[in-house]
Amino acid sequence: MRHIKRRIAIYFAIAIIIAAYLININFIQPASSCYGPCITAKIDKTQVNINGTVTITGQVCPPGQNITVEVIFTRPDYTFIQQYMIADPKTGNFSITQTLDMIGYWNIFSLNGAILDRLFVVVTDPTNPNAPEPTPTVPLKVNTNYSLLGATGALLSVGIVGAVYGMKRKTIRISSVRLFVQIGLLFLIFFGVFVEGRYPIPAATISPHEALVATSAFGVQMPDGIPAPFLSCYFPCGKTVTCALWELQTYIYPFFNTGSGWGVQYSSTGIERLGIVLGVIIVAAVLLGRLFCGWVCPFGLYLDLVTRIRKTLKVRRRNLSPKFNERFHQLGYLILALIIIVSVLFGSQAIAGIQLVPGTQKEGFVWNYFSAPFCQVCPMKPLCVLAEISVGIMPLSHATQTSTGILDTLGYYLTSINLLILVLVTVAAFFIRRSWCRVCPLGALMALFNRFPPFKWISGVRLNKQGEKCKNCGICKQVCPTQVKSVYEQKVGDVANSQCIWCLRCIEMCPYEDCLQLKFAGKTIVKSRDWLSR
Repeated sequence: MRHIKRRIAIYFAIAIIIAAYLININFIQPASSCYGPCITAKIDKTQVNINGTVTITGQVCPPGQNITVEVIFTRPDYTFIQQYMIADPKTGNFSITQTLDMIGYWNIFSLNGAILDRLFVVVTDPTNPNAPEPTPTVPLKVNTNYSLLGATGALLSVGIVGAVYGMKRKTIRISSVRLFVQIGLLFLIFFGVFVEGRYPIPAATISPHEALVATSAFGVQMPDGIPAPFLSCYFPCGKTVTCALWELQTYIYPFFNTGSGWGVQYSSTGIERLGIVLGVIIVAAVLLGRLFCGWVCPFGLYLDLVTRIRKTLKVRRRNLSPKFNERFHQLGYLILALIIIVSVLFGSQAIAGIQLVPGTQKEGFVWNYFSAPFCQVCPMKPLCVLAEISVGIMPLSHATQTSTGILDTLGYYLTSINLLILVLVTVAAFFIRRSWCRVCPLGALMALFNRFPPFKWISGVRLNKQGEKCKNCGICKQVCPTQVKSVYEQKVGDVANSQCIWCLRCIEMCPYEDCLQLKFAGKTIVKSRDWLSR
């Protein structure tokens, strides 16, 4: 009977989705692509001979009287040409032609206030094809961000104090080391925030800067960076790797084909780039599983700090009922499925040549405001942006000028929706440990390739339990931040399940010698100790 009810619910949900789609295409007027603040631009060619011309055309939204668009042509030596024009008051369209007088790679920025679109063109000299590119003639400007240095010192101090405190209290040693590792890796993941050297071109004051560790893999160009199996958000400045969920979405839609991306050029197809993303995810998941969630993910660190604040305030935590917690965990797989389904629907034009959703064409409403749909509601994006605004890395105007709609519900960086979700997730995490991790779609994706056959059989990490040494005290179940029951209920063998984030809190607090062991490639890395008798 239960299975029949589930099937009925699934069929009913599918029927609602189909009905909503039919109503949408037949009765609902598509929203205007020029709904709120944005600027889009395109270039007529990306390869030109020296002293040739290029034409930039675009649209600034919303249109209005006397809207000035600035176009900056940055030469390879970082000198630049600035041009200004008044956009059409009715359509917001603009166009400008420029002669390019230097060989090499040109960056072109179209700006409206703090909103920009970035293009490029490569200039060659047919009479001297091997001529070297000019070196920068403009001195590099290096700024010292004292707010960032102060925040760095404060966070590192927290990690050091935690590690020292943990060494004195043997029962919390792993948690203290984990906190120190999380903070250290946070600065490696966003190491680019410390690279403040910039050439003094106007666009550099608002253009996000990065420090990507690699932009290609196995011959496939990855100009957005190598995918990471944790929430290393695409949108803030300074990232060294890029969130795999962002790449999973955008390489289906809107960047399935080769061509222009957001400030980059794709020479590899979406299928090739998706192959790299899934390959990295599968290898990382098989080797270490959701250990990235417990030890690396910056948002996981944020949730752990919220929990530490609750403990400091001596507020009692809340636990979900076992039945509800199990269903709550399944929500992550549903969110993951929706991300893929929505991305495929949006990208149907590029994938199959059929536009299933109106406004998904370039410069359409969905293109401008709902590319990477999950990122519109992900709590990591506003957290990163607010953190960088607070220490002066990202200008506030850059994050807020793009907001539009009723109650600023749409936008590129900060919107009322993603701020509300961040608040809700924070409040939930204050009372319920690692609440977001239980429904995180990226964590669900990692679990698929680690805790389910056949991947579980070849997993590099195992949480091994020696049943004869267990006294059924239940401590492991009580201290688990995601309320994993299998570590208590299973008697022997690998007791981690798809909900486990490998924080090792169960090993840390288990009072029985060698009862629980973390094994990597068959070798014991850490094991429980009889701390009660010490």
